Amino acid sequence: MASSRQIVNDLRAQAAALDGRHVQGSMMDGACRSMRRGADEIERLLDDLTYLRGFAELVREEDRA
Repeated sequence: MASSRQIVNDLRAQAAALDGRHVQGSMMDGACRSMRRGADEIERLLDDLTYLRGFAELVREEDRA
């Protein structure tokens, strides 16, 4: 299974590859915008998760003290 970071990179690479192109007569700008927003949201969630893991570690250390 791909990591979240790999998914973010894949979404950004796909968006860059399709940006400004037509596929079966449709511009892909909307799809590219959605892929970039998805990548941004995954990154935001990863940052939140990192913050929460750090906080949980601090709480555990306080409980041990």
